[in-house]
Amino acid sequence: MFARLSLRLRLIVLSCKFEVNRRQADQFKLNHPWLPNMLLSRPDILSRIQSGNIRFNPELSDDAIKECSVDLRLAPIFSVFKKKEHSYIAALRIHDAAAAFNAPDLWDQQQRDRWTLQPGEFVLSQTLERVQIPNDLMGLVEGRSSWARFGISVHVTAPKIDPGFSAPITLELTNHGNIAIELIANEDRPCQLMFLQLSTPLEHGYKTSGALFADQTKPIPTKTSK
Repeated sequence: MFARLSLRLRLIVLSCKFEVNRRQADQFKLNHPWLPNMLLSRPDILSRIQSGNIRFNPELSDDAIKECSVDLRLAPIFSVFKKKEHSYIAALRIHDAAAAFNAPDLWDQQQRDRWTLQPGEFVLSQTLERVQIPNDLMGLVEGRSSWARFGISVHVTAPKIDPGFSAPITLELTNHGNIAIELIANEDRPCQLMFLQLSTPLEHGYKTSGALFADQTKPIPTKTSK
């Protein structure tokens, strides 16, 4: 009985501390509007998820929501360049990128529960969760430290997730180590997503901009992937 009472008292104290800290943070933001954009912490992330401002489908488990980021799982889809002799892309320009993504002789897309990532190998995959970001935030997707220690990176040069983005996040997986690593879809959490507050919310986000990767459902945004 005393143990239960003690636990209830501890929960009440923690709840009060959380509310005080939240109010202090809100007041700090009001008093310092000139400060650089802020990284959302766990209380802010939870609040936005509960209000539907940030959405994940399927929903995240509680242990996936960390101090200032959320861990995302690996989807059972992998895309690699087809192994062909003398394969090359003559010139890669942003305005011509759609043609390269739709080239049937360039990409091999596979639905698989496991993928063995060989040393030096590059493969595209995506998060199991579809992520919806509001127009007053942007996201940064990064690898996790445990994965980095085995030589796995989750993006090449593209960590930014634009305001208004609504889709699974493409992962550019590379094995920089010298041993093969098995990837397990639906279970592995190779990446973490952080949220940054914009200085001014956008009227129109990424989804309404007609961007190439808007509403993508596969790592390679082919004409049939949306």
